Amino acid sequence: MNAKTKPARLEPLWAIDAGEFPTALAWLPDGSGLVSGSASGEVCLIAAGDGARRVIGHHEEGVLAVAARGDGARVASSGQDCELAEWRVSDGALLHRQARGRAWVEHLAYQPGGRLLASAAGKAVDLWSEAGERLHGFDGHGGTVSALAWNGPKQLGAAAFGGVWIHSVAGGAYATEALPWKGAPLTLAWSPNGKVIACGMQDASVHFWRRPGGHHSQMAGYATRVRETSWSANSRWLATGGGQQVVLWDFGGKGPEGTRPVQLEGHTDRLTAVAFQPEGGHLASGGRDWRLSLWRPASSPLALDAHLLGAPVCALGWARDGKRVAVAAEDGEIALYALVA
Repeated sequence: MNAKTKPARLEPLWAIDAGEFPTALAWLPDGSGLVSGSASGEVCLIAAGDGARRVIGHHEEGVLAVAARGDGARVASSGQDCELAEWRVSDGALLHRQARGRAWVEHLAYQPGGRLLASAAGKAVDLWSEAGERLHGFDGHGGTVSALAWNGPKQLGAAAFGGVWIHSVAGGAYATEALPWKGAPLTLAWSPNGKVIACGMQDASVHFWRRPGGHHSQMAGYATRVRETSWSANSRWLATGGGQQVVLWDFGGKGPEGTRPVQLEGHTDRLTAVAFQPEGGHLASGGRDWRLSLWRPASSPLALDAHLLGAPVCALGWARDGKRVAVAAEDGEIALYALVA
């Protein structure tokens, strides 16, 4: 087999011991590093070049979420102490810290191309300014918010028991549209073209709503509840977990209704993470079998490469350029791999 026909692979770059169970992981936009949170409460910046780790803050009783702003100037963290904080990346300085009642702050999401930070605590979603001022609060969600995701800078989706709520944010005018469903979403993923909202569900199904119009459909038959959803960059494929197989639905043409999904088999225990490459057709997956796998679904249902970590995978993410994958395991290992194609 010549070099031109060799399949892509993941080349290990480094691995570090980050201490206790990593609970959250996010790339800095420029790919220079990552921000991580742990069950011990540490918030860390990790250099992508060599894995050098710098503790910049702490949340009592553990970190639940981290996020990096689009310009790379600051990162946010939140936790079981019911607080959220923002930190300056250049020197790790604390910029501000806010308490949000008695509810854990479980989700964070920066506005794409903007400066707002969205957070979810209990049934409430809040918008925060650069200075840490609470600009607006969205209430009325059916239960504790389980997922939060922006669709461009003007729409913020929140999933909770009872469906999905779409909050409009434009020039200080706020509005909400509800997409009701009698169930419990666990994830919320906008297709990159903004035309479909997909949710993995507690009842072992995947639901999606088309935009505009709100046409609703569902895909059932999963082995377990679906906590993993990821869209391909071209909005054609939705990758889902909910068992040992990566299940892919094809949204090309008329869409997936009435069709059979593509199933990628190779994991020997339940999936814990799936993530499509930001640009390109590769997909990474991790599971309770300690395995990190690389796929190219459009070319083959077989894994191109796989690596074993020291414990079940708990988080993974691609750098924005799609050339590296970071992965975290429950024993505290965080590792970096380069995509060699």
